[in-house]
Amino acid sequence: MARRSAPLLLVLCTVVAALLRVACQGLVEAFVGPALRSAAPRTLLRAECMGRVRGDGSWTAEDSMPIESEEEENIADEVWTIFEKAYPNAAKTGIFIDTPVESRDVKYRWRRMKKTMDITSQEALEVVKVDPIPLVVDSDYVQLTWDAMVRGSSKDEALGVVMNNPGVVTAGDDIEKQMAQAKVAGGFIAFTRPLNKVIQGLLR
Repeated sequence: MARRSAPLLLVLCTVVAALLRVACQGLVEAFVGPALRSAAPRTLLRAECMGRVRGDGSWTAEDSMPIESEEEENIADEVWTIFEKAYPNAAKTGIFIDTPVESRDVKYRWRRMKKTMDITSQEALEVVKVDPIPLVVDSDYVQLTWDAMVRGSSKDEALGVVMNNPGVVTAGDDIEKQMAQAKVAGGFIAFTRPLNKVIQGLLR
C-alpha cells in the first residue's frame, strides 16, 4: 500500500509546488511589479532630449538636455501638442522659415528655456500656452535675451514680462536698456489678449 501511494504523493507534491510557484509570481507582480515599473519609467530608456542649435547659422550643431522624469516628458508632449496647433504646417514639415522644429527640437527648446529662466516645468508650460513663439527661436538667442533682461531689471521682473509677452525673447540683448518699456508693453499685451482671441475667433 505504502509503495502504491508513493507515486500519488509525489504527484500531489508536484502539483502543490506548481500552484505555490504561480501564487508567488502573482504576489510579486501585484506588490513588487508596480514599484519596479515606477522606479524604471520610460524616460530611463531615453535619458536625454537632443535638439539643434543655430551655431554658425547652419543648424547642424546639436545639444542635449536631460529628461528629468516621466512626468516632465508628459509635459513636454503637451508642449509639442500646443506647438502643432499653433504652427500646423511647420510641425508637418519640420521647418519654420529656416529653423528646425521637429518634435525633438521643440522639446529641447522648451527644456532649455526652463533651465535658462530657472523655472518649473509647469511655469515653462504656462509660457508656451500664452504664446509658443519661444519654441521657434534658437535657445542660445533666448538665453542671450533673458540674461540682458535680468541685467536690466531683475529675475522676477523679467519673468513677469515673459509671462505676459513670450515674444519678448526675440528682442536680443538690446532689451537690457528697454525693460521699462518692455514691462509696459507686456502689461498691455496681456490686457488685450482676451479681446484679440475673440477677434481671431470671429475671423476664422
